[in-house]
Amino acid sequence: MATDEPSNLAPAAQAATQELPIRTNSTSNASQRENGAAFDIVRTYRELLNSDRDLTMGVAAIESLIELLRATSSSTAMELVETVKKEKAKLLASAPNPLPLLAGADLFEQYLLRSLRGPTATGTGSGSDRVLSFEETRQHLLDNKDLFAQRAKADRDSIAIWGSRYVSDGRIVLTAGGSRTVTKILLRAASDASKHFKVIYIVDGHNKRSDVAVTQLREAGLEVETISPNKVAYVLGNQKQINLVLVGTEVVMQNGGIISGMGTAQLAHLTKTVKGGIKRFYVAAETHKICRKTPIAYPMVNRVGVNQKDISKFDNVGVELDVPSMVAEQDEVDYTDPELIDGIITEQGVKMTSQIWEMVDNYI
Repeated sequence: MATDEPSNLAPAAQAATQELPIRTNSTSNASQRENGAAFDIVRTYRELLNSDRDLTMGVAAIESLIELLRATSSSTAMELVETVKKEKAKLLASAPNPLPLLAGADLFEQYLLRSLRGPTATGTGSGSDRVLSFEETRQHLLDNKDLFAQRAKADRDSIAIWGSRYVSDGRIVLTAGGSRTVTKILLRAASDASKHFKVIYIVDGHNKRSDVAVTQLREAGLEVETISPNKVAYVLGNQKQINLVLVGTEVVMQNGGIISGMGTAQLAHLTKTVKGGIKRFYVAAETHKICRKTPIAYPMVNRVGVNQKDISKFDNVGVELDVPSMVAEQDEVDYTDPELIDGIITEQGVKMTSQIWEMVDNYI
């Protein structure tokens, strides 16, 4: 990574700082608490997310929990853990699609539990190791926000380095969704003078991030063609120069499948079934998007906690649903099976979907 570890951190603490990407910006909640107002984790999360367009939902969830540490009056580790669990549940309940938040919140909670169970710090004078106290553990998290922020920014840069290697000279990349991580990959590849490639971008008129991505790529000198979703099969079958289909995702499930914008699963299926040359389907995702949930046998996303309209059983035929607690139609998601994914590009390298289980054990 680009940032060196502080030399006075213990090994366990050093390893931890590589896992939690936290920004330094405080929210208006901080000043509100100084005036005696109660901490509101949902408001804090929304303010953080709205303050920075590059912030992912998972990182915003982690940051909200860090702010909770600042606000809590818990005096023991057990009280703190219970407070974190309670506020985490409140945050997840506020989101129609809680999975991206769950991935980040789980990562933070697991880190906190490991830290409270006994990270070590070198004692002064004797040279022996001692266990960090409860207050030292909390202060360590608050003091290292700068380092966490740098780690978060470095993740996409690392993914761009890994992913740009899969962009071939003289070929075409097909993409969709407006992923900021995918855009980073393509911009990195475009900066390589030895590569001359084109991009076909699927746009549907509803996703403004796709428009932003197309503009960025064109400004970088790339030739970008846009197509509507109903032309995907036609283009895959007739454009032989496409050899890479690249998308981002909101969540990577622990079995290697992904929960991403509606239409991603369809794109993956078409990539694998439409005849017209060898095409590989890759996903770009930071490891903090790995969620500790396992879908079973092509589930409706509702079964893993996403609250969106389910038309598969005709339960909602003729009923217009406009409920604040339900995912808006333009934000609906689907599930892509790991068998359709050739690899997941992370800041730790390109992983096979079967390796995600191991990453859950080692990373989360």
